[in-house]
This record gives sequence, C-alpha cells and structure tokens, in this order.
Amino acid sequence: MSSRATARRATDAVLWRRCVRAVAPLHRRIFVWFGVAILCSGAVGFTVSWALGGGSSEWHKIFNGGRRVLAARFADVWDEPAARDAYADELAREMGVDVTVRDSAGEALYVAGDRPCARKEWSLSPQRGDQVLGRVDLCLVRSGNRPIGLLVGLVASLAVLWLIAHKVARHLGRPILELVDVTDAIGRGDYDVAMRPRRHAPSEIIHLSGAVREMAQRIKKQLADQRELLASVSHELRSPLARIRLLLELLRDDELSDERRLELLAELEHEVIEIDDLVGGLLAQSRLEFSAVSLRQSDLVEAVERAVKRASIAVTPEVTGAVRPVRFDATLVARALANLFDNAEKHGQGATELTVRFGDRAVEIEVHDRGAGLGSADAARIFDPFYGRAAGDHGSLGLGLSLVQRIARAHGGDAYARERDGGGATVGFTLPLTSPSGA
Repeated sequence: MSSRATARRATDAVLWRRCVRAVAPLHRRIFVWFGVAILCSGAVGFTVSWALGGGSSEWHKIFNGGRRVLAARFADVWDEPAARDAYADELAREMGVDVTVRDSAGEALYVAGDRPCARKEWSLSPQRGDQVLGRVDLCLVRSGNRPIGLLVGLVASLAVLWLIAHKVARHLGRPILELVDVTDAIGRGDYDVAMRPRRHAPSEIIHLSGAVREMAQRIKKQLADQRELLASVSHELRSPLARIRLLLELLRDDELSDERRLELLAELEHEVIEIDDLVGGLLAQSRLEFSAVSLRQSDLVEAVERAVKRASIAVTPEVTGAVRPVRFDATLVARALANLFDNAEKHGQGATELTVRFGDRAVEIEVHDRGAGLGSADAARIFDPFYGRAAGDHGSLGLGLSLVQRIARAHGGDAYARERDGGGATVGFTLPLTSPSGA
C-alpha cells in the first residue's frame, strides 16, 4: 500500500472518530432526557391522580373510618373470647395480616396468623363509651422475598423503559451520524454519495436525505458548469488577445498608409469591444451566482431605448399597453437585451422588431429576427448552457440565451422562444409588474 493511500486511510479514520465524538453526546443526551421524562411523567401522573382523587385527606378519612368500624366490631364481641378470637382469625385470613389481640395493659390475649405483631402497621382501639377495652395490632405478613420482589419488579420496569429510551435515542441519533458521514464525503468532493434511510426511518430523515442528495447533485452540476465555463472563457479570451497582439505588431510598421492604419485600429477596437462584452457577460453571471440582484423601480422603456442605442441597431421599440414603472436591475436587464440583440445578429440575420408589451401582471420584451426560425428541438433547448455552440465559434460562450433566462428568473419572470408567422423567430423574456396600488 502506498504512503498516500495509508495517509488517506488515517485521515478518514480521524474524521470518523470526530464524527462519532460529535454525535455520541447527542445520543447520550437523548437517552438521559428520555429517562428523565419517564420519571417526571410518572411523578406528574401520580400527583395528578392523587389530586383528582381527593388528595390525602380523603384517603385518611376512608382509612380512619374503616379502623373505627373494625374497632366497633371488636368492642361488640370483646367480652366473648371465643367470638372475639374467631373475628380476629377471620380478619387475619381475609386481609392477609397478622392480628394480635391485647388487653388494656398490653398483654397478648390472642394471636391470629403466623406470629405476634412485634412491629405493628396499624392498631385498633376497641372501646365502650369512654372506656378503652384493649388494643388490636395488625401487621403485614412478611415473607423473606417480598421487599426484594417489589424492588426487582420496580428495577425491571425502569430497565424496560430505559431500554426503550435507548432504542429510540439510537434510532434518532444514527441517521444524524450518517448525515455527518455523507456531508464529510461531499466536503471531500464525492458528490455521488447519498444517505440511504432505513425502512422505518422518520419522514423528516427521509426528506432530509433527499435534500442532501439534491444539494450534492446541484453542487456537482454547478462545479461541472463552472469548469466548462472556465475552459470556454480561457479559449475565448485567448483568441481576441492573440489578434490584438497581432494588430499591435502590424500597427508598429512605420510604412503603413493612413487608410490601412485606420482599418487596423477599427479591428483593434472591435476586439476590445468583444473582450469587454465577454467580461460583461461573466460579471452578470457572477452577480446571478451570488444573488446580487439590485431591484429598483425605474422606467423600463427608457432602459430599452438606451440598450438599442448602445447596440447600434436600426430598430425602434414598439410599446403597447399601459406603461408603468417596473422594479428591475438595470445592469442585468441591459445585459439580457444585449444578448438578445447578439443572438438575433448571429443566428437570425439581425433584429427586425423590438416589442415591449405591458400586461396586467407582467411586461414582455421580445426581439424578432428574420432568420431560418426554430425547430421544435431548438425551441425546447435554446436556453440550455452551451447548446448549439459550434466548434471554433469565436466570440460566443454559448451562454447568451441561458443568461437571459437566468436574469429573467432572478426577477421573477422567465424567457421564451417561438417561431414567427412568415419566418424567423421571436425570443424574449418577461418581468413581473406590481399592481397600480403597489401591492
């Protein structure tokens, strides 16, 4: 195994341990909080049931009433030892307790049950009028394993509840650990990795895994587009720069005629304009990438007229509908119009008409040309990046109409293309309008 592979495995092991350390505290916290919740819910349930059941005063009232009834029954048969002892036996048998009957001096008269009560839980005081006849002690029948059995039962029930809490905490914590692993892989550049939620995973985890997978695919596509764009920009810049260097070498010739020198200067100016147009498109692309769209309410018709003048095309904007101010980014809309004019010049023999149509909710800006038109496949894919870019087609990055669509969507509108009646194509975009009240 190479040293590079060994180093990478060591790095992956370190990252995995960090992930485990990051998630383990969450697992423990969930586990502990579930246990605390179980205990608190038990205490609250007992308290509420106690309060709704009348509280301790009601229980004392019932208990003391029962004691008085039993004491009165013993008082009725106190002077008849056989009947008194039989009642003590019956009480011990029915209630499952040991009963010790004592005289007024505390001496045991009779023991019902297994043994005399050395440590009583309850006592009865039979009396006739104000005279106390004696005392009857009642104690629980103690077996060697009863307290241990109660304790074991309580511990077993808590253990079951805590085991369930552990399962739930693990069920919640494991997907988060997998998410950490997936995001770490994405950070290393592996965009094909995805979470695979288990069969009974929570719906939130399933949605989260889908969102992470979609995010990874978007990042992968964006990086691929950026690499393709960078390669195209490098090629497109190299060509005009080479021509500029050539023109500069030719201009250094002292024997050039004035007429030839002017021609070379015009070509040089054309190359500079081409580079400037390329840089402008890249800047617009960057603004859209970073969502740096500045919307201001402005006169759209005036912006369109300035774009026509800057492009030096022989068309007059035809405005229809009720003209209203529009919120738009003037720089980006100017770039979109320049790209539409450039597309009509390169692929449609130049723009013939320019229409600005104001509707109730949107304004449409359309450029009509007199070219060969669009096929159904072209109309569907004309806004895809790099679509239809011929090899060696200098001065075009294949992003012109794609940038138009992105600019329109950044404003809340969209771009469209369709065949013209009588030949040619119509390519345009829409911008949303606010209501007259500004809503």
